[in-house]
Amino acid sequence: MADDTFPRRAANSTGTAPTYTIFLNDFTAPVAIRGEAARRPARFNVRLTVAHPGPGFPDSIHAVMSYEDIVEDLRRLCAGPAVPGPEDLAESAAELCLERPKVRKVRVEVELTAGAAGEASAGVAITRERA
Repeated sequence: MADDTFPRRAANSTGTAPTYTIFLNDFTAPVAIRGEAARRPARFNVRLTVAHPGPGFPDSIHAVMSYEDIVEDLRRLCAGPAVPGPEDLAESAAELCLERPKVRKVRVEVELTAGAAGEASAGVAITRERA
């Protein structure tokens, strides 16, 4: 629920469209990696730069970007077919985020936890922007 005791400000002195940032940290889900028999946990950190709806926007979930939509996209992605590695997982996650019209920029970090004792975890961070 909005706190209406403070005016909502979306003004931007640079003249560019106002944005806000949504972040999702430590989302973890099992993912299939090509060539591996068992799924292993993938941890995601996602930072979205989202178009602000402007001054006086309604107090409605439809006026803003919901992080739950991104969580559901990540769940479907991780439940899907095997991927070659964290790079492909990060690219697919970024594509899913940028399919949402309000998202202007996304940074995705993906880390695959170690599959066996003595094995290092592997990860990647990418940033993509709407063209």
